Amino acid sequence: MSILLWLVASCVWADTKTVGISTWNEYPTSVEGFIKGLALGGFIEGKNITLIRRSSGADKDKQHRIAEEFKNLKVDLVYSLTTPGTVIIKNDLPPSIPIVFSIVTYPADSGLIESYDYSGNNLVGTSNFVPQHNFVKLLRTLLPNAKRASVFHRSGEPNSKLQAVNLKRLLGRDGIDVIDVEVSTLDEVERVALSHKGKTDVFITTTDTLMQGGGERRLIKVGNKLNMPIMSSNKKGIELGSSFGPVADFRVLGEISGRLAASILSGKARPSDLASSVMETPLILVNRKSIEALNISIPNDMANVSYVD
Repeated sequence: MSILLWLVASCVWADTKTVGISTWNEYPTSVEGFIKGLALGGFIEGKNITLIRRSSGADKDKQHRIAEEFKNLKVDLVYSLTTPGTVIIKNDLPPSIPIVFSIVTYPADSGLIESYDYSGNNLVGTSNFVPQHNFVKLLRTLLPNAKRASVFHRSGEPNSKLQAVNLKRLLGRDGIDVIDVEVSTLDEVERVALSHKGKTDVFITTTDTLMQGGGERRLIKVGNKLNMPIMSSNKKGIELGSSFGPVADFRVLGEISGRLAASILSGKARPSDLASSVMETPLILVNRKSIEALNISIPNDMANVSYVD
């Protein structure tokens, strides 16, 4: 009997997969969605999969150490979040380890994959990109008299710069002058935002690690002081007090990534066999307290709207 039990235990152990999770700067809903996606694909934490959770706190040196740890542990797959975090994971891990990403705004333009349909390597995942015509349409609907907009983004972050350039081009076509605001620190966000008093009609944030790592909170502080609306690219930012925005749901994207990971772990597919994706229809998220304070009205016929208080 003991031999039989040992054989059963050995089989269970042999079937157990190990996944490293690198969150870069904490995205709990993304991880929750990923775990759900894994479970839907047959991988349950504590049964047939072990999850090793790590966060670098947006520290590049620590991210390199996390990648080294995953490599030494010979994990079966890595779930990596954000563009800068995933670039390091990709560069430091051998191509034999599959990488599933999320919260990467421009995975192809940043060089992580060849295209959404075909990665050409050991990566596949989900993008938090929201087609930027949605921003122009939403801004024109809710702030029809806006003439100037200040777009805040992190200096030196490629996906962030690309968002700002595209927003400037699209808003410019619609007659809105854009002030391109590159910032590097939280204090700089607040200082520069205060200096835009009387120079702009709306603050706009991008989906970069500075905005998501406390920058938008600083912008909200200034926005409240100046009575300035904020159109946000980040769900958490709107929950914290930004006025409105078309956003991706990190939990939904995480679940999609989890399903991709399950397909890879089960041996059904390689990353290059699978397609990366974005959310088909963004959520229009509105902070009720903010729009009421700013006297902004939401049309009754606006689709896919959700409110936070």
